[in-house]
Amino acid sequence: MTPLLARYAGGQGSQAALYPFWALQNNDLWEVEGSEDLSLTSGGRRPTKAALDEANPMAGLPKDDYELLTHDWALTARIASNLLLRFFPDAMDEVAHAMGLQQLLAGGIDVALRPRVGELYKDRTAIAAAYGGNKVGGITPLEDGLLSVFSDDKGPYDDSRVPGTDWIAYTGDGLSGDQELIKGNKSMALYQAERRALRYWHKPHGGDFTFETWTVVIQCRRRWGVGANGKRRQEFVWILAPVASPLSETWPDEVNAALNADDLSVHNDLDLELPEADPDDAPGAPTPMERYRKLSAAARRTAARRTERSKLTTVERFLRSAPARSAVILRSDGRCENPTCLGHPMERTDKGAPLLEVDHVNQLSDGGGDTPETMIALCPNCHALKTRGSGRRELSKKLLRRARELHEAFSQGEEQN
Repeated sequence: MTPLLARYAGGQGSQAALYPFWALQNNDLWEVEGSEDLSLTSGGRRPTKAALDEANPMAGLPKDDYELLTHDWALTARIASNLLLRFFPDAMDEVAHAMGLQQLLAGGIDVALRPRVGELYKDRTAIAAAYGGNKVGGITPLEDGLLSVFSDDKGPYDDSRVPGTDWIAYTGDGLSGDQELIKGNKSMALYQAERRALRYWHKPHGGDFTFETWTVVIQCRRRWGVGANGKRRQEFVWILAPVASPLSETWPDEVNAALNADDLSVHNDLDLELPEADPDDAPGAPTPMERYRKLSAAARRTAARRTERSKLTTVERFLRSAPARSAVILRSDGRCENPTCLGHPMERTDKGAPLLEVDHVNQLSDGGGDTPETMIALCPNCHALKTRGSGRRELSKKLLRRARELHEAFSQGEEQN
């Protein structure tokens, strides 16, 4: 064991093997015959090597575990795969070869792992019953130690797919107050630094939790958000790129390129001017028109500095378009801005927010801008008509005129009063 630990885990000296050896014994995963008679170190943490050499005790797996593993090769492959992925992510094939596990893992490490992509469970309690782990935390490992993130459409976090990509903007850990780089966020930062894959679970409205995909963290950003207490706070957003498996050789070139471009810095989006969280009647609170002008100015500054086109710039464009989207929602006063709307212009979500989708009247791919005068708030019905309806071209022209009219009127509204 010592040579393997020295080569693949940085273990040094003749004592290196005693740490995992005795840790397994303390966790009831390894039995050491005569352990109660062994002389321990001064700290009492483990036996001395001299005591082990003198007693030459028998050691091995508990009998029931041994019987199970020697009769259930699928379970053995699963455990071996998990250990390799968890502790030796950069040398899995080498360690498997050194341990003589090639035949056992012939189907592939990712094939042996459980749960499998696509598995569904009613709720977090059902997932924990099947695979262990925390039933509540949004960023937490299952019992196998591999990190999972959970996204619930009815939950308090503003998780979303980045439009035009399959990448995920995942809000960090912490319900209220400024989020800190601790607990789940600290785990995410570690996986980002080590380029390790984690599991992404998603629960749509009225649906079940599904293990949708393995992902890797390709970027971390800092933005303004609103906590569960309704107050504005700073939060992390982790950009997750889906990958086919946790094995890096299966990751697409665009993901590897994004990982290579990531310098592990936290990208700052806090310079954007967002609406104040204070009530409208608070002393000194900005008027809606003042807030709208500030948001529009921030949106123009952000749009002016974009020149490149790639998935990473698409991510930045989406996240830094927050002022423009906020301005449009503010301007709409919670109503669909299509003047001929026949749907439900004032419907609300479960969280009480307007059921509106901010749309670029001219698609970004067609040169559309991220400024309020070219964006409009639509109910889902009108959004579908604008996107897929037979009269979408004529409707788009009308909506663009309407967006410009509303922008002009709202920008000048205070002076007109």
